[in-house]
Amino acid sequence: MFLTYVGESGTTGSSLTDASQPHMVFTGLFVHESQSMSMTGEFSALCRRHFGAPLGEGDAPSEIRPRDLFQGLGYFSSWPTLKRNELIQDCLGVMVRRETPVVTSFINKQEFAEAKAAVDPDLINFDTAAHAVVNKFFFALSMFMDEFNLSLLSGDQIMDGAIPPSNFALPVAPTASSLKSRFLTEFLRSDEGMDSTALMHNVCYVESEHSVGNQLSNLCAYFVRRWLQNPDRVHPYFEGLRDSRVIQVIYPVTIYNG
Repeated sequence: MFLTYVGESGTTGSSLTDASQPHMVFTGLFVHESQSMSMTGEFSALCRRHFGAPLGEGDAPSEIRPRDLFQGLGYFSSWPTLKRNELIQDCLGVMVRRETPVVTSFINKQEFAEAKAAVDPDLINFDTAAHAVVNKFFFALSMFMDEFNLSLLSGDQIMDGAIPPSNFALPVAPTASSLKSRFLTEFLRSDEGMDSTALMHNVCYVESEHSVGNQLSNLCAYFVRRWLQNPDRVHPYFEGLRDSRVIQVIYPVTIYNG
């Protein structure tokens, strides 16, 4: 089974038209259950190296918040850029060394607001931008798992078409996430989700400070959002994750104007 750690970015803007956060991004970090313990151990070791103690102990922060780390805010306000960059690189290295795949979905929040105001029939079932992008997120998870399971089959098994999935994905989301359990139920009942046999039918919620996977997934979501906002600029962290086959597929919520 794959523990699919949910990350998100762009969900805290002042409104759907907040120019500083035009996109809402969700990421799913796929970690096989057999790798979960070793990943947690490596992350704990790097935290001791950078903070002198595990997260939540001594003078260490309770969790690593991507915006604070990248911009030098909050706990990291006294850290020089080089020191913050070293921590970012070590965190991303945990995923790069394992080539842990990340699938992503995103939505342009202002376009969503305009389409909802125009009563777009494709969006009528989604009450919020988060609702729409999470639906696409579950579709992305389902597609990834279908392709992964298919890659494990022989030609004869594929032609037979009756082989049940051998691997499953369990979404693991922070308790404060914009991802609501009802979104999964609705997706699985929809035309897009009714054949999602490799997606577990429940969401596991955990506190972010106790979940290495969610903190790493949040970092991915943050760097994807920065890239979406200014795609013509150089984004070394996003590009490093993409070129190392960590960030693999990015699904947009398609909104038709007019």
